[in-house]
Amino acid sequence: MNVVGMVMPVYDQDPNYLVLSIDSVLQQTYQKFHLVIVIDGANKQTRDIVYQYKNESRITIIDKPVNEGIAHALNTGFDYLFRLDEVELLTWGSSDNIIYPDFFLKLRNKLKDSGPNVGLVYSCFDHIDGNGKLLYSKMEQDHFRKWQESKTLDDLLDFSFIGTSFMYKKVYAKRIGGYYLDPVQTYDYWLRLTEICDVEFVPEELMAYRYHSSLSLSKEIQEDETKHRWWRDQYNLARHMARERRGLSYETTIFFPVLTFSESTIEDLENLLDQRYHNYLLVIIDKTKQVTNKLKSLGINDPRITVMERAGEDNNLLNSIQAPKTPYNLVYTNQYNFSDVNCLSNIIRN
Repeated sequence: MNVVGMVMPVYDQDPNYLVLSIDSVLQQTYQKFHLVIVIDGANKQTRDIVYQYKNESRITIIDKPVNEGIAHALNTGFDYLFRLDEVELLTWGSSDNIIYPDFFLKLRNKLKDSGPNVGLVYSCFDHIDGNGKLLYSKMEQDHFRKWQESKTLDDLLDFSFIGTSFMYKKVYAKRIGGYYLDPVQTYDYWLRLTEICDVEFVPEELMAYRYHSSLSLSKEIQEDETKHRWWRDQYNLARHMARERRGLSYETTIFFPVLTFSESTIEDLENLLDQRYHNYLLVIIDKTKQVTNKLKSLGINDPRITVMERAGEDNNLLNSIQAPKTPYNLVYTNQYNFSDVNCLSNIIRN
């Protein structure tokens, strides 16, 4: 019985990375697995490499001619695995990452040895560059491992500490639906999954995450402003929906008066949205009546933002505003240095 089921979505990929990734699955010490490779509209070179494995009995290839995104590819692969009764445990991995030989074995054992209420386990992982070189020193890696281990489920609303090395039970996965919200589909999935099951940590590096490889979406998000905004909006949408499901209110309301409009207005707004502290609603008081159209043209669609167009004297713009009731209120002024991503955290916590 192939108890473990893994999905690997594949778009255009560096040939060497792809071979290393697939081979790392086939070289697992725990051999009772089924790997589903979902070709998501990949180029011919990538497809040809995948089809070199077509005679491997543990691999199923699903070839989608059109790219529809990671979430859709994952759902395609997991829908297949859901139909295999023998598969009880699930995971997935990017086609440029490398899982270490005991990845399946140790994550499976952790799930099997934990109570029935534990539905997800995760481990530490290494960060590597394009040449496979470790990016962290031993001291830095030890610190990262301890940081992961110290986190609780309450911290998951702040950041996705679970990372790229994980395994979960199919019985829980069937209860929450599939993957959505590209490109933060995994973060959103963890927020939903951990609402119905407990989580355990394996304090050991079981895989290597290739950091910002040349064809990775994470690199595009880092370098492309439009994709960064998309990622940021989706990340905050996942958090926002989790708050609504859990009945959690926001902690802070930030009032952002716009008296005159310029490029610096958008720069200030972007710096605010990029803050590490995210537990706030943003009310933009717009005297210029230009903000809504500008946000739309830039593709900024953060669920925390409300734009209120107001006329009148500058010093009266905040009067009669029906503000959300939050423990803290803050009026934005240019005295704050929001180019520092920790600025808002320091203001609220101090």
